[in-house]
Amino acid sequence: MSKTSNEGVETKKEKIIKHAFDLFAEKGYSETSVDDIVRASGISKGGIYYYFKSKEDIFLEIAEERLRQRKNLMDNNQDVKSSKEKIISYINWTLTGFFDENIQKMSRFTFEFWSVLSRNPNMADKAKERYKMFYTILAEILQQGINNGEFKEDIDIESMVYIILSSMDGIGFVNSVMGISMTHDIVKNYIDMILKKIEKGD
Repeated sequence: MSKTSNEGVETKKEKIIKHAFDLFAEKGYSETSVDDIVRASGISKGGIYYYFKSKEDIFLEIAEERLRQRKNLMDNNQDVKSSKEKIISYINWTLTGFFDENIQKMSRFTFEFWSVLSRNPNMADKAKERYKMFYTILAEILQQGINNGEFKEDIDIESMVYIILSSMDGIGFVNSVMGISMTHDIVKNYIDMILKKIEKGD
């Protein structure tokens, strides 16, 4: 296949993903049909099935892309020496992103993702995979902070990671799904609260 053909394939695939994402975020997974995606994207049903085996495959592809984005953020933070700075950067990126309408859509999609997984045992491993990846990243940062003397030695890492991940997702739900807006002060206070719990005193 020529370079031009490859670019055309990727553009069509991205178009399908973009319109499917909007539909999933606005209508939900169950209420979105392949025909809806056909109408929104302008790509035939046969064209969609050329790239994806099912609506579920499209849904999972969008979820995987979000995971890659968050993982890339943490990978790019490896040059930051301070564990404190890494934690602040991660929380800032996650929470301030909710001010962006596209990220709010992604949040609505994420909660729809969880809802679908809870009703589909065959997809449940994806949720565990997501949690395990973020757990590993944050646990490594906390352990690094303990090792270099930034964080308290008696931190319960497992509990702390659980609290950070679940509370940030909760903030995302309240902001993006319930429509109760978050503010920069909330982000600052949240970061201060986490640091107070883990950071060594002077």
